[in-house]
Amino acid sequence: MKKILLVVSITGFMFAEGKIGGVTYFDFISIDDSLAFNFQRQYFGYGGEVSDQVSFNILFDVGRPELDSRLNVYLKKAQINYKSSLGKFNFGLIGMNTYAVQESNWGYRFIEKSAIDKNNFSSTADLGVGFSKSLIDNLNLSLLIVNGEGFKTPQGDKFQKIAFNATYGESNLNKNDGYNAGLVYTTESTDTDPTTMTSVFGGFAGMGIRIGGEYDMQTISGVNKNIISVSANYSVRDNIDIFTRYDIYDGDTSIDNDGENYLVTGIVLTCDGGISVAPNVRMITNEDDSESSTEYKVNFQFKF
Repeated sequence: MKKILLVVSITGFMFAEGKIGGVTYFDFISIDDSLAFNFQRQYFGYGGEVSDQVSFNILFDVGRPELDSRLNVYLKKAQINYKSSLGKFNFGLIGMNTYAVQESNWGYRFIEKSAIDKNNFSSTADLGVGFSKSLIDNLNLSLLIVNGEGFKTPQGDKFQKIAFNATYGESNLNKNDGYNAGLVYTTESTDTDPTTMTSVFGGFAGMGIRIGGEYDMQTISGVNKNIISVSANYSVRDNIDIFTRYDIYDGDTSIDNDGENYLVTGIVLTCDGGISVAPNVRMITNEDDSESSTEYKVNFQFKF
């Protein structure tokens, strides 16, 4: 499989005039008596069109694994897109259709991941095939069949994951005014019980305001987890936004008072040259009344 992805990458560089781009995330954090600068993420991408029907996208991800403090480089995406009269097909290491619209409704990936990504309800990319089509104006459907292990892990069993997305409205509220509503459903069989995930979401952007909300439920081996996430953003000026987001996470709905509430609120300053700066505060409270925690951060983003 590594040889196939290498061939895809080399072919794209040789036969297409593409565009190079990337984004960097880092932050300055104050928690308890600790002060530190932290590197969060570096994405480096290259994409272009081979013909009117064929395009490609290659994306490298530099970050730290959860159990390792060293920086590691991953090939996150090596995606080929084919446009036809039937719809759009995707092949290779492709982006998942489970979280992107919700993340755009939230709008600030460099500050915090989307609720689905943050709580590991779905991987962001996987190896497989996909199909998407717009049936009527503003109604977009997509269906993916992927390994299910994500882009960092090879296939570990004989089962595949199926992911379906139906979105009505504007899917990129972070850049365009409008509204959306949608449904995501995924299922993956196992030797015992299937793993399923359902997400219902919606958002609105207009008059300087952007709001979003979602309800996510995941079932693994009979254990139900859920997330309620709501966010709001107001543009004070062209380069100054005020935002807030509140997540309610329950890791097992059969157990009382085991949930966690997460609040992040702050200001985003958009500067020239692709730089964004976001001072913010984060608070985590627990339903069992155990000790809460507060963090003060300044998040930075640089796009090129």
